[in-house]
Amino acid sequence: MNNISNYEKVNEEIIPLIDETHYTYKYNGNDVLVSFKDGEHTEYFENKKYFIKSKVRWISNEECIMTIQFSNLPNFPFRKGTELKMKILKIRRGKVFYQSTLGGRTWTGKMSILQ
Repeated sequence: MNNISNYEKVNEEIIPLIDETHYTYKYNGNDVLVSFKDGEHTEYFENKKYFIKSKVRWISNEECIMTIQFSNLPNFPFRKGTELKMKILKIRRGKVFYQSTLGGRTWTGKMSILQ
């Protein structure tokens, strides 16, 4: 039996909760600039001196998989092709609260939306 509602859901366009936007978070006391744009995710460290670039594949409107493409961040332990899974838990008062999983490790964090 063919279930039309499942068929429609599979073919629905995913509209991410965050896209075409910039964010910041703190890492070791310093601001990190984060950009989500055109299916790419970039994190800039030390005023854009260092960065991590990833491709983003949204699997639902609040969940994505980021695949690392390139990094010039010193001592960065992950290689091209490493996947990070991020789930947006909530967006409140200009902050995005999320849960990430990378290399078998899971943590929560928050990013501030830049105006």
